Amino acid sequence: MTEERLEARVLAIWQTRRARWVYRALRVVVKAVVRSYLRVEMVGAERLAVEGPFIIAPVHRSNLDGPLVNSRCPRIVRSLAKREMFPGRVGTWISAMLGAFPVNRGAGDRRSLQAAANLIGRGEPLLVFPEGSRQSGHRVGEIFGGTAFLAARSGVPILPVGIAGTEEAMPPGARFPRRVPISIVIAEPLPPPELEGGRLPSLQRNEFTARLREAMQVAMDEAVERASSMAG
Repeated sequence: MTEERLEARVLAIWQTRRARWVYRALRVVVKAVVRSYLRVEMVGAERLAVEGPFIIAPVHRSNLDGPLVNSRCPRIVRSLAKREMFPGRVGTWISAMLGAFPVNRGAGDRRSLQAAANLIGRGEPLLVFPEGSRQSGHRVGEIFGGTAFLAARSGVPILPVGIAGTEEAMPPGARFPRRVPISIVIAEPLPPPELEGGRLPSLQRNEFTARLREAMQVAMDEAVERASSMAG
């Protein structure tokens, strides 16, 4: 399936009532699991309760990261996901029902990123993992410039997010999460970089990407400290 056809199919699925019902039902399940089983603390949750579109930019250590952050946002949040998360008709249906949107991995597919920018243009919050694939440890890895491109093209702020504990709770290959302290810190929003003549020059993109990485690291450091305190 071509990229254009896949994106069109995902959008068509998402526009159905069933998709919205499944998304909301799954969010209720995640909230119930968090309350009854996981030990999760979130700082700055009020920054998710704002009107208008914005980009959520968490560190990525576990498959728990996206669901935990999204479950605390009072609005529906779309998420960028690697194309491999949309295998065949059934896989595409499941991922679309979860609010995911396909994008190629790596430095950034401009056509896919423009399609993602169109989602933001609809007024929807969008979750993007700037590190791309899952990383390990407490240091924020190299992040791609696609997040800066999205923010500049859409003119929306970015919320840097640090998450500690999810890697220990559900490492790669784990089927069920362990009950360990998890801390999520949502930092102050970063205003988007400004376009010049409709473009984002490489220098500005790199400078903003460095600022975003630094803000994510500060949030990560606080999350690690808080998770350690929770472990007592």
